[in-house]
Amino acid sequence: MNKLTIVGGGSAYTPDILLSLLREKDLFAGWHWVLYDVAEEPARIVASLGQALVNEAGAEVKVTYTLDKHEALDGARFVLAQPRPGGLRHRALDERIPLRYGVIGQETVGPGGLSFAWRSIPVVMDLLETSLQIAEPGFWFVSYTNPAGMVCEAVLKKYPNARFIALCDEPSGVQREIARFLRVEPSRLEMEYRGVNHAGWVDHLYLKPAPGDEGEVKDVLPKIRSWARWIPSLVAPTGETFGTIRLIKEHGSLPDPYLRYYYYRDVIFSHLSRLKVTRAEYLMHRVEELYTHYEREAARPRPRLRMHRGHASHSDLAASVILTLLSGRRARFIIQQRNEGNVPGLPHGHAAQFPADVGPDGWHPVPVPPLTERQSALIRRIQDAEILNAEAALKGDRSLAIEAMALNPLVPSKAVAQKLVDELLEAHREFLPQFFDGSSSS
Repeated sequence: MNKLTIVGGGSAYTPDILLSLLREKDLFAGWHWVLYDVAEEPARIVASLGQALVNEAGAEVKVTYTLDKHEALDGARFVLAQPRPGGLRHRALDERIPLRYGVIGQETVGPGGLSFAWRSIPVVMDLLETSLQIAEPGFWFVSYTNPAGMVCEAVLKKYPNARFIALCDEPSGVQREIARFLRVEPSRLEMEYRGVNHAGWVDHLYLKPAPGDEGEVKDVLPKIRSWARWIPSLVAPTGETFGTIRLIKEHGSLPDPYLRYYYYRDVIFSHLSRLKVTRAEYLMHRVEELYTHYEREAARPRPRLRMHRGHASHSDLAASVILTLLSGRRARFIIQQRNEGNVPGLPHGHAAQFPADVGPDGWHPVPVPPLTERQSALIRRIQDAEILNAEAALKGDRSLAIEAMALNPLVPSKAVAQKLVDELLEAHREFLPQFFDGSSSS
């Protein structure tokens, strides 16, 4: 029996991923979908809902859950990894602690992202090592693990020959929003994204003709720029949409929305420091409601998902990549993998984010124009910190972690970096044995 294993299978994101996979249910006839998690109750609820959704779709798929890593990975043909070591409780620490030092606290950006990588990277390394031993030969490891860029960097360093693709839904989410504005199907848009995870730019955004139409491919970014000029400049750039619009107006290019944290850090820090709850603290309550909904729908004869964790592009991206690899066709996605010179302006041999044609034989980068010096200067500094931090996470080296923290553009000094590293390491100690069980932690 063919097996798809979802690590972090009890995640509130998983039901929508399963629904997206069921778009092409016949490809999975006779398959076993295994949800692996370290927490039994959410895994049980999601597996029950998953089987109910499968049954409603009339698919020939078995959905189960397990708390046993080897049982989950043994014989897997696809591994979709979305673990979150420490859960939302530790995400909240990554958001709260930096604020005390006058620094933005965010899940994947700045100190919070560097801290998250210390927890995530060893987990993914262990999953990949185990998969290489017991999964089906030639299996695909698709990573949805945050912080995606640093996880990808660590995989490329330790397992350079693995059949591995890292994903982030942010570019596809932007593509979906622009398609909605243009009133076209998202699949008709192609973005020349280049950069690293949560730090990249698009200078050309192409709209392809509708199926059956013989029209020309058009660059619609000039239209987006024109539209952006009509938005008032005084709108605060704290939110994803208005921060992105302001960056378009100021730079003329379409940014990754997360760049707003670097360009408008003072106003965003002021905004975050005034909030009563962090994003993670809000989500803790939201997720409880989601699992209640999931359990209720699992018991219905015809389950329906009326509540969702995240936007549709999240589930669609992961499912589309797996369906493409499984079906034998080719499709274009924005992925994270090794930059082999295909992202001019960033160092060769390290993780980058770029468009690629993906198919059963792997991925092939799509040529993109070079980043301008104005664009690449900030990205290179972000990337330098992340490369060093990935090494720190692999080695459990506190001094490297401090150096990486000090390099990040959101951190004002090495003195602040040292305080941040000390407090964040202690806060996450139970998930960071590599820093505390060896001599490098001193």
